[in-house]
Amino acid sequence: MAEYIIAALPNWIQALAAICLVILTLLTLIILKGYAADTKTIADTSVSQTENSQMPFLAVAMREGDGNAQGGWTVENQGFGPALNISFSDYREGRRHMRPIPPLGIGGKRTNLHNEIANALAQAEGFEIEYESLSGKRYRTTVVTENGRT
Repeated sequence: MAEYIIAALPNWIQALAAICLVILTLLTLIILKGYAADTKTIADTSVSQTENSQMPFLAVAMREGDGNAQGGWTVENQGFGPALNISFSDYREGRRHMRPIPPLGIGGKRTNLHNEIANALAQAEGFEIEYESLSGKRYRTTVVTENGRT
């Protein structure tokens, strides 16, 4: 009997080593899954920070005219990135239409839309601008009136 146990000892050691290797592999996979989740979180945060650093922001402003520029309602890019595929709400014949305007670069670039904005606000419809950033993320600026005031 003792001879049988001694003869089978290498087989038992090999089986025990295989079980330890399986346990070690499972623990490694669990830890790697946690690292992969952390890496994904870091990557998502990095993309968000990049988008925020290049995000356009279109604002509607009333400007006074001077010798170089016409006054009235304007749409200005006050963000950190160019605004692309811009369209604004235009109310004609009682219906809302989206009309395009050229892209606006950074640095306070603006487009005069005095008549269109004044018309939309006078009808108490509000005014909307839809646009995209370089990454294709869509944004919207909405101007509403309350008791005839903007």
